[in-house]
Order: sequence, then C-alpha cells, then structure tokens
Amino acid sequence: MRKPQLFFFAILAACSGTTSTVAPGGGGGDSTDGGGVATDGGVGDGGRPVGPSGLPCDVDKVLTANCQSCHAASPIYGAPMPLVTWADLQAPAKSDPTKKVYTLAGTRIHDDAKPMPQPPNPRLSAADTATLDAWVALGAPRSDTGCATPPPPPPPSDGGIVPTSCTPDEHMRPTAAWSMPQGTNDQYTCYLFDVPRTTKRHVVALAPVIGNPKIVHHLLLFQATTGVGGVTTAPGPCSSGGGSGWRIVYGWAPGGKPMELPPEAGFPEDPGTTHYVVQVHYNNVNHLSGETDTSGFDLCTTDQLRANDADVIAFGTTNINIPPHGTLDTTCSVDVQASFNGAHVFAASPHMHKLGTKQVTTLTPKAGGAPGDLGKKDPFDFQSQYWVPVNQVLHTGDTIRTQCVWKNTTDTAVTFGENTENEMCFSFTMYYPRVALPSWAAPAYASTCK
Repeated sequence: MRKPQLFFFAILAACSGTTSTVAPGGGGGDSTDGGGVATDGGVGDGGRPVGPSGLPCDVDKVLTANCQSCHAASPIYGAPMPLVTWADLQAPAKSDPTKKVYTLAGTRIHDDAKPMPQPPNPRLSAADTATLDAWVALGAPRSDTGCATPPPPPPPSDGGIVPTSCTPDEHMRPTAAWSMPQGTNDQYTCYLFDVPRTTKRHVVALAPVIGNPKIVHHLLLFQATTGVGGVTTAPGPCSSGGGSGWRIVYGWAPGGKPMELPPEAGFPEDPGTTHYVVQVHYNNVNHLSGETDTSGFDLCTTDQLRANDADVIAFGTTNINIPPHGTLDTTCSVDVQASFNGAHVFAASPHMHKLGTKQVTTLTPKAGGAPGDLGKKDPFDFQSQYWVPVNQVLHTGDTIRTQCVWKNTTDTAVTFGENTENEMCFSFTMYYPRVALPSWAAPAYASTCK
C-alpha cells in the first residue's frame, strides 16, 4: 500500500518551550532581567550579536540549531526570552529568581513531559544533550572565542511559511487588523471567512500566512456547519475550544509546514457557501505595545475534482468525569461500520485540554493481527498538539480504541466541555472518502467506554 503524501505537522506551541519554566516578560530589558540583547556587541543578520556571544562555540552551535529560530535576540512565536548570548543564559528566571535561565534550560531538555525543544521539533541528540549538560555542570562559564556559527533561519514574511507546489487562489484574511493589548499575555481571536461557490471545488493544499511573528503563537482553521456563534469577518475574542459545530480542518504552529492532501482526495467546497473560522492564538509575553496582525491562510483549490472527498471525524468520548485531585483512565471503543469499509486514514491529531496526560488511538483488525497506529501523544501536552501522519485502511468490523488519561489537580470534578477549564477526549482523524454523518463527532458519540 502506497504511503500517503502528507507534508505537514504541528498544531500547538513549538516555540514556547520555556514559558512554563521561565516567567513571561523581559522584552526590551537589559541583560539582568532575561530580555533584550546583552551588551556583547551589535546585532547582525538573523538576530545574532556581532562579535563573540560569550558562549562556548559548541554550546553556541547547539542553541543556534535548536532554539534560536524562536528564542532569537528579539523572540518570536511566544518565546519569552532570547537564548543568544551568555548574558541571556545567566539572567535570573522570573518564575524563580534564585535560579538562572541556563539551569532551568538544562532541566527542560531532560523533561519527557514538557521537553525543550517541544514537539513536533525533535529532541536534542545525545551529543547535543551531553554538550549542554557538561556546560551547565561547570556553572555555564563564559567564553570569548569567536565562533563560526551560521545564523538561524530568518522569521517568515507575510507570504506563507514555505511555498506549496501550487499557486494559492483563496486568501483568508480578516477585514480588520487585530490590535494586541500590551498587558495581555494570551488571547484567542476568531474571524469568519465565507467562500461562496456556484460549482464544487476541492481544496488540495493549505498554507499559513503569518503577519506578525512577534505575537502570533498558532493558527487553527475550522469549518462551521451549524452557525458561527457571533463570529464576524473582523477578529474578536473567542473561546480557545472553538464552537460545538466547528470541525478542525488544519492548524499551524512554529515548526509546522503547509499541508498538501494525498492526490486521491481534497476537502470539498460544495455549491453554496462554505463557512470557515480562522482562530489565532496570540502570545504577547514580552508585553510589546502597538502590535497588530492580519494572519490567515492561503488555500489552493481546483475544479479538476479528485476521486474522493476528504473529511475529518473524531474518535474518543464525551463521557468524562474526573474526580477532584484524582485521575481517570478510560478506553473507548467503536466498531467500524460498513459505510467506512475501505476508508483511508492519513492523519490524526490527539486533542485534550490541560488535565490530559496521555492519548493513544489504535485500530484492531477483525481479521486478526497486531493493532495499527491511529495517532498517539504520550505524554500529552496541551501546549504541544500537532497532526501526525497515519497510514491505515479501515474494514468493516475492525475496532478502534481511544485511551485518554487525565490528572485533576483542581478542587472540583471536571467534565466534558469546550473551554480549557473543561476536558475533551477527541482523536481528530483525516480520511477519505467522506462518509455522510450527522456530526464529525459521531464515532465518539457511538463509543462505549470502560
């Protein structure tokens, strides 16, 4: 069976790998408060200082290759501080001023639950880990040796992250720019984008267009089938969980790429009006003033219809009740119905909220054999969600199982809901050909759990 051509990953937070360890703030500050550029010299191309950074060359090389595309001299994509000079690493951590940034960074590279760098970016190699471990163990000494370290990639411009193999013909933008409040760290905004069609077309590729990387953290694209709940064509505050009638189509976060569908399928835009909702998560941890943004998506569509309509469904459950200061480990099963016989699954995105610690979805063939992978995130991290490629074919009578595990650290029971204070257990799954269902969550609603 040919592997689907899938060139994308990432839904959430690839660049905020230190936000839970080092407190927000510091943009524009001096080298003692964790922000700005230390006085080792001016700043050259790529945001690196001119002259020695104060870092040993081997440490400089590791940080440049793995961290500085976000933790640059002027941090972007929600990164709270630079990791460019020796002074940056020596700054006190605002979450714990008794510790310095380098000590907490040394801890995070070994943290399996919340690693740095965050997925979908790869973990440090054993050699790079050993380099940082040795430097941290010595107390992070300074070195003024000039290093021939290439600059990190420049931030994307307002024109897409990476060119797709097609020319976009659909450009999703808000009718007004969003103005980010200086004192707000996190803000979710949504805007409506309607696409009227007189004849059917297929969406074959999607690419993010990032207008202001200094405040954009991630983007999600939904199709709304039962109304948009007051969302307009201008961006406005909205729930991080989206609407109950919205189904996720695509998402981007730092490290992500454009999405090109398998050549056998495309997302349909049928005659009439297709309602899209673009959700942008802004992260202004450095409290920048006067920042605006018009980020969105570019889509390639075609009237040369492909053989199949692609679709997104969700496995899992809405039957959730996590006791206060307790845990819940539930596995929910649903059998593949005849209408899905032969369906090709080509991507999955496990989705839970802040109490989720694990999600694994498997396909057990009725004919026997080892279970197949339908997407997993173990451990699960709400700040690091992304699509993973999958290559499975469903057959009537196969069993799909989704395991979700939560740890409730609050004083009250937590149940299913759209807000982050509630919980979810959905494994969003892309497949073709599309099957007519009353809801994208129909498989989850039909599941039995134990």
